[in-house]
Amino acid sequence: MDFIKELGPLAFGTRLKNFTDGMIKDLSRFYKDMDIDFEPRWFSIFQLLLKREGEIPVTKIAEELNQTHPAVIQVVHVLEQKGLVMTKPDDFDHRKRLISLTKEGKVLASHIAPLWNDIYDATVEFLNENQPDFLDIIDKLETELKKENIYDRVKRKTHERFINSLKISEYNTKDKEDFEKLNRDWLEEYLGITEYDIKVISDPERMILNKGGRIYLLRVEDIVIGCFAISPINIAECELQKFTVRKDFRGKGLGSYLLDQAIRKALELNYKNILLFSHEDLKEATGLYKKQGFRIIENHPDFADSTGRDSIMMTLTIN
Repeated sequence: MDFIKELGPLAFGTRLKNFTDGMIKDLSRFYKDMDIDFEPRWFSIFQLLLKREGEIPVTKIAEELNQTHPAVIQVVHVLEQKGLVMTKPDDFDHRKRLISLTKEGKVLASHIAPLWNDIYDATVEFLNENQPDFLDIIDKLETELKKENIYDRVKRKTHERFINSLKISEYNTKDKEDFEKLNRDWLEEYLGITEYDIKVISDPERMILNKGGRIYLLRVEDIVIGCFAISPINIAECELQKFTVRKDFRGKGLGSYLLDQAIRKALELNYKNILLFSHEDLKEATGLYKKQGFRIIENHPDFADSTGRDSIMMTLTIN
């Protein structure tokens, strides 16, 4: 137990389980001493059937007790074998099972009722001696977990750590192969590669850098997983092009992250507007641009698509 305490919040779930396991073990021992064939794990379902009376669908029991359907079915099956509950199909939907207490179940409940009062009093005494507002604390914890459960919280923290490990660096000649592969892969997947595409991705120095443009690489642990380029259109406007994330790293929010970085770089370079070309087949990318505030325009005096595709022209004012 001392080691579990050492682990602190990392073993939070384990300590709660050990705590409840200990209470369940004590109550099981108590029922056995009283020569009563009853288990603590039956209690919540048994009480629900007792308090609500009548017939209750399994799905309703699971919903009321915040338990899984299979977990409820398992306990109901045991109670049915013990003759304490009975089940029957719903008259209106034969896929549903209705559960109710048997006469034997009600007799057992009447017999145990005084002992449940003793358990209640003992529990209240225990809480008052140690942490009177413990149940209120549990209520608050449960409310917060409904807003964001532990699974989502851990996923969020993992994603934050991943995002914090990302680096944006400027293009170097040693990045040429990665840059070409990234762009070739997504173009082949979605649009097909034109002669102009090949010129740009196979010779970015001549086609982008020597014309005053900048190329940026997205890295995680020195592995290139994305890129974008910013090329001047005129003194106030630039083109965002060759914007992509490696296929096996998609679905992690990196598109939004990379677009934020591209806008920041354009601001640093003192551009007032960003223009780009998207395509009707690039629905996710176009949706991302629109979400960031890009709007579709028909034409621009200084901007034309050299690929020959039937592209969508978009622009965003940033300064």
